[in-house]
Amino acid sequence: MSRAELSDVAVKRLTARRDARGELVVAELSKDVPFAIARLFYVRDVPAGTVRGRHGHYRCRQMLVCQSGRIAVDVGDGKDERRFILESGEYLMLEPGLMGAETYLDENSILLVLCDQPYNPEDYIHTGEALAEFRARG
Repeated sequence: MSRAELSDVAVKRLTARRDARGELVVAELSKDVPFAIARLFYVRDVPAGTVRGRHGHYRCRQMLVCQSGRIAVDVGDGKDERRFILESGEYLMLEPGLMGAETYLDENSILLVLCDQPYNPEDYIHTGEALAEFRARG
């Protein structure tokens, strides 16, 4: 299995429709989510400036969707790091072998995370050394 590259990560926008009643944002599972969802969670009520995440996964693919506010996502592949800013309705994919850290820029920020694996504490990559070993195995 080839390893994900930092150059493959990009912010994308979900389809949105707005009228006088508000905005409807849609994610079609067959089009927008490239995997079967095994788990989802969301993070809210995070004080502005707080950093969460700071890990990667050996197997789990994640789709990070900003529901409201703004969230900076720092993504690293063990060599390089890049910052992406997500605004409401935008998302990015984190593939196995990439590490992410999320900084909540606004008080009202909410992050929805869709995963293709159930929770498994042994799937987490917490250090740069573990990430380098994983990526070296190719």
